[in-house]
Amino acid sequence: MSGVTAEARARVDALLFEPLAGLARKRGVSAEKHEKSLDRLRGWLSYMSDDNLRAMRDLIARHAVKGVWPEEGLIRHWSMTLQCPPPRDCAYARSLIKSAMGRQAMAEGWAVELFQIAKKLGPPPGKYIISRLKQDADSNRHKRRVIRENIEAGRATPDEKRWLESWHAELAEIEAIQSAVEEGTAA
Repeated sequence: MSGVTAEARARVDALLFEPLAGLARKRGVSAEKHEKSLDRLRGWLSYMSDDNLRAMRDLIARHAVKGVWPEEGLIRHWSMTLQCPPPRDCAYARSLIKSAMGRQAMAEGWAVELFQIAKKLGPPPGKYIISRLKQDADSNRHKRRVIRENIEAGRATPDEKRWLESWHAELAEIEAIQSAVEEGTAA
């Protein structure tokens, strides 16, 4: 993650790495490679709340087979399950939206649902997930229409308005990411 402050890294150290200092590196992994992995995790995990960092500490400790650090990728996956990274910091989601699949999703009207699942799950969705995303997009199209009608009639709830604003914010984020690709700049 870009722009991680020294204070954020120190917070990850204090809440996560220092309590787990007794864990060993994986056999066959050099000390330098292990430290680089921990440093990447230090930056990656800096978006998490204090409570979620403590939860990560417990999760890692429980899965530290024979007192050895779990794989970096597994720790990243757990962190995204506990707390999604902010969208601008979610490199995978941005990358997917820039891809052919992202452009297809935009053209077919399921880009917001793709973006949301990419921030939560990570790896590219398979055919089953894509079919579910398209179903969700149809459902959300109906929901947006109903909320707009409720707004016009003056009976929309604050939750409905927030949901609609959030959906449109996601769409704006996707459009900005795709526009940056078309203009040849990085988002």
